[in-house]
Amino acid sequence: MRKFVVSDLHGNINIYNSIMNFLGNLNDLEEVELYINGDLIDRGKYSIYMLKDIKNRIENNIGFKIHYLAGNHELMMYQAYLKKWSKFCRWFYNGGKNTLNEFNKLSNTEKESIIKFISNLKIFHKFEETMNNKPIVLVHAKCPKNLNLDLRLKDNNRIISKLLWTRRDDSIFLKNIGNKSYFTIIGHTPVLEKCGYEYYKRDNALNIDGGCSAYVCGSKNYNHVPLVEIDNEKLTIFTFNNSNSITMGSYFENGESVKMSSKTLDEYKKYLKK
Repeated sequence: MRKFVVSDLHGNINIYNSIMNFLGNLNDLEEVELYINGDLIDRGKYSIYMLKDIKNRIENNIGFKIHYLAGNHELMMYQAYLKKWSKFCRWFYNGGKNTLNEFNKLSNTEKESIIKFISNLKIFHKFEETMNNKPIVLVHAKCPKNLNLDLRLKDNNRIISKLLWTRRDDSIFLKNIGNKSYFTIIGHTPVLEKCGYEYYKRDNALNIDGGCSAYVCGSKNYNHVPLVEIDNEKLTIFTFNNSNSITMGSYFENGESVKMSSKTLDEYKKYLKK
């Protein structure tokens, strides 16, 4: 079983389709799993389409297996629902307007089904694999202290808010996003590097938010979305762009990133073909 992680796609249909096509073709040869680390929605106009597609794949066991974790944008959408979609809520002014416009075109049955679906999203996942001799934990923004909790978006409490909203240099929240007992993979804060990811040694955490939220808002320089393959003591990272292409491949181990050979990268690019 090959395990992959992506984060913060924010309604970017081009990269979404590229990644789903890539993993689908790979899955024809060997079984794969995809973990979505939150913020599938908002800002991009295809948010509801992508949300419905993922929901359909998960519920009807279509193609490869998918695990969908909550991000702060899924949390804002659920909180907006609880507030009866008030246009004065935080979600509406943080990229939720496009999502709500598409959501309102659905039937009442579809709306209820989607809300029930996102309300049950898990908040974090602990892998069996390790990195830097620490278990790998996937969460949108901050590693939890207690991994024995079964947190769901519908719990809507202060712990969840911290796990989905914390940023390293934000004075409102705790600056430490990691946990000394784990290697944490997060998203949430756009990464400026063209590889789309950044390692925070202090936190023992890897940020894989390649900046789709910025791209769909018109900042073309953020056209770099990493897809991470999880393995013991090694991560393989492919960087996708909006032109249905993998622009970069690298290996991350021992706290260092090593560029993949062009020959090996070309072998993987073949999986983008239909």
